[in-house]
Amino acid sequence: MSGGVYVVVFVLGRATTLRVGRLGAFRLSAGRYAYVGSAQRGLAARIARHGKRAKPLRWHVDYLSRRARLEAACAWPLAKAAECRLAAAVGRLRGAALAVPRFGASDCRCPGHLYRLAGPLDPAALLCAARTGRARARGAAKKVGSRAVGTETHRAEAHVAL
Repeated sequence: MSGGVYVVVFVLGRATTLRVGRLGAFRLSAGRYAYVGSAQRGLAARIARHGKRAKPLRWHVDYLSRRARLEAACAWPLAKAAECRLAAAVGRLRGAALAVPRFGASDCRCPGHLYRLAGPLDPAALLCAARTGRARARGAAKKVGSRAVGTETHRAEAHVAL
């Protein structure tokens, strides 16, 4: 898979204040955060970059990934247009809350692409929402819990549990 959309989950071990360019300074509490992004090529390298702490600061997420641990990643070979649908799907998860307005959304009109999570992610439901803009029908989502996601996950993270 050369390009596509992805969700990476970060764990922030303690509350921290980040200063991110035009977004300014903001405080993030300790917890789990989902960031939604896309790469038109080099998707595996982009996700691997999010797992590195030492790197030049290029994207909003780089400021977070320097302080947080990458817990999981899921990627799908979908067009860039699916990125915003995927971000909206993450935002609709039970207990999810927009972490920072406009974070990761400087090239679109979304409220943001970084959400604080209160529960697990369901990759199958997220994929459905990214493709169609709608969540799966009630009860149709595959339960994932803490088991491996499988082939729809980024190949370097193929056995990462969400």
